[in-house]
Amino acid sequence: MNGAAEPALQLSGGRRRALIATAALGVLVYLAAALVTDATRLQAALRALGIGGGLLVLGASLLNYLLRFERWSRYLRRLGHPLPRGRHLLVYLCGFAFTVSPAKAGEAVRALYLREHGVAYADSIAALFVERLLDLLAIALLAGLFVLGARAYWPALAGALLLTAALLAVIGRPATSRLLDRFAAARSGRSRRALAGLADLLRASRRLLSPGLLAGGLGLGLIAWGVEGVGLYWICAGLDLPVTLLTAIGIYGIAVLAGGVAFFMPGGIGGLEVVMPALLVAQGVPLATAVLAMLLCRLATLWFAVLLGLLAAAVLEARPERPPPVAAR
Repeated sequence: MNGAAEPALQLSGGRRRALIATAALGVLVYLAAALVTDATRLQAALRALGIGGGLLVLGASLLNYLLRFERWSRYLRRLGHPLPRGRHLLVYLCGFAFTVSPAKAGEAVRALYLREHGVAYADSIAALFVERLLDLLAIALLAGLFVLGARAYWPALAGALLLTAALLAVIGRPATSRLLDRFAAARSGRSRRALAGLADLLRASRRLLSPGLLAGGLGLGLIAWGVEGVGLYWICAGLDLPVTLLTAIGIYGIAVLAGGVAFFMPGGIGGLEVVMPALLVAQGVPLATAVLAMLLCRLATLWFAVLLGLLAAAVLEARPERPPPVAAR
């Protein structure tokens, strides 16, 4: 992204800490809502799952995050940014603190930390964009395990696949970036910067969609999100629910997909809380138990990620590292 466009992404340390505090408040509100909904049943569900089952589910979520971090690291190395793994992992995890932001756009906070290591904003946002794109494709494919036997959800699956194909086609055409450059040259001010920044974003994204990186990124995405589906299966098994492994993975996929229909929101809050219990009820699970299974799944996936993100952000803020800036490309 050109230098003129970068100030729009700058954020002071105070405002960054305010965002972190807001994310922490969101965790507390959700936990309080979960307890108010049915504290007694939730406690009983946690006891039924047990410490061992709970650790398995959290371990599945942690594996999901590590696999996606590996994919993210590959993307930045491809863009010419080999970073220290320890601090880079903290930067990646800190993005999860803002997962509940609209369209998960808050995860772009990684760009602010990575800029301190000389990573251009265009590269960071391109990595996030391609990550969301492949997540969407992976989740749609996993959702197919359930959707193939439930025609009512075919439109959601078809829409996700068509959207992914359209975005890949747009990104893959160099002419798209050149067209945006021409539009930018004919304008001034914010419009010019926005169009030029978008052109740079598409160019960086295209570098991450070579056949090898595309296949590897999709493969890691399938495993990472599939593992989350396995976590839902372990929850169902702990609660003695009649759900098979493949069905649980498919239910997780279609619930996340249907819950995130508002563009690039694999994990969008609100919709999943409705769809997942409905899909479990269709498998013969009582509604009250289906809601508990959803709450356990949400706590072990989304809110566990937010908690890890908050801890990572706290460490980054407490131990800032300011290497000499590298000129943006």
